[in-house]
Amino acid sequence: MLDKLNYRLFWNWDHSTNWCLNTVGRQNTGVSNLYTKRGPEFERDYKRMIEWAADHGVSSVGCVALLRDCHGGFESARRICGYAREKGVRVNLIAGLYSYGGLYYEGKSQLSLNNFLEKHPECMAKDMDGTPRFIQFRHPHGWMREPVACPSNPAVRNYVLDTLAYLFMALPELGGIQMETGDCTPVCMCEKCRERRALWKGGERRIPQLSLSDMAGIYPDAANTIWSISPDAWVVCEMYTHYTNNPVYQDAENPCVKAMCTLPDKCFLQWGDRHFPKKVWEDFQPVPEHLRRFRNIYRCHHSTQWAEGRHTLTVEKIRRQCEMAADAGIQGVSIFGECSAFHANTEFNYLAFQYFADHPHATLRAFAEEVMAPRLACTADVAERYIQLADLIYDRAKIPAASAEITKILAGITDYDAQRRWMYLGSFLNAYYWESIQKN
Repeated sequence: MLDKLNYRLFWNWDHSTNWCLNTVGRQNTGVSNLYTKRGPEFERDYKRMIEWAADHGVSSVGCVALLRDCHGGFESARRICGYAREKGVRVNLIAGLYSYGGLYYEGKSQLSLNNFLEKHPECMAKDMDGTPRFIQFRHPHGWMREPVACPSNPAVRNYVLDTLAYLFMALPELGGIQMETGDCTPVCMCEKCRERRALWKGGERRIPQLSLSDMAGIYPDAANTIWSISPDAWVVCEMYTHYTNNPVYQDAENPCVKAMCTLPDKCFLQWGDRHFPKKVWEDFQPVPEHLRRFRNIYRCHHSTQWAEGRHTLTVEKIRRQCEMAADAGIQGVSIFGECSAFHANTEFNYLAFQYFADHPHATLRAFAEEVMAPRLACTADVAERYIQLADLIYDRAKIPAASAEITKILAGITDYDAQRRWMYLGSFLNAYYWESIQKN
């Protein structure tokens, strides 16, 4: 059991990160979307987020599609990463090694996996019928049709390692990488991949869209390639699921697990949980002994397009995330950081992330008293009432009465920021009520 969680990470897509308000081209959903804001807004959004991270104990800000031609490529990334370093925060590139465009998400770059596969179609993954494999995202979850690389092709492996080495040479300000092989891309069905997976016994039948053998086969060499150029880089290996979801993770003698364990201790293993809470977490199962020497992270999808919806108040779930991580011996936590702290519910989510990472066994009452009440200019009891009122999006008939209650609370408050937070809650709830009474 841990008393504090030392690693706190934000996870973000470039196109749906909105820390600057009232900008043209904002998006609030999707993966593999076009970037629709003006190019300079990318740096403004991330610098604001970095400032918040620096002031509130967030260790690292991750970014999918950090590198795109349309918002500045290497030059804008260098400025963002350098700014973060000055503030004591890392920027981690979130990237797929065999999918999702590779290291350079969109543009005319040799680091673009899409460009590489266009020039070398023989390196593409294969479908059941032997045709090249693509992943197609559609609205509201993106638009791109992206090629997938074959993990067993030696030319692909060389390309991945060469581009990683080049990236950290060309962008020394980069804080690290969160790397994955592809969670929405069904495994390659070419003969070599099928033979390798059978030999490595990676457990793909349990989670068909994932391949532990693909991950274990590249993560160690990728990490060592990065560290040969940037020894202090954070290397976060995305595991996608929880270690109790796949019994293979419990088996220290499994070839995939043994390969993963060749990583040095400083590597991060990130365990994801999209639909929180899941039954596997109710028993507080500790990290398997053979994986405890790594820096483990527990990532959840609170208040996102995938869970609850943006700007929902999820402070209790964040409290549980931190508590369960500490009880399981996991040293770090990760949530999404795409939304501006202007939104009062989002602000309290971020503050809960900081507070419960520092105090993973504290109560929700303590958070309401120590963190929320001063910012709402009220007592702890009234701050707890804020939490209760925010949940009325699930009981919308009660929202008009809640709105009247908020109005009475506001009558006794003179502090502008406290007023703004209460008015935000009222507006947030009334938007849900309004929708509930529409005929169409």
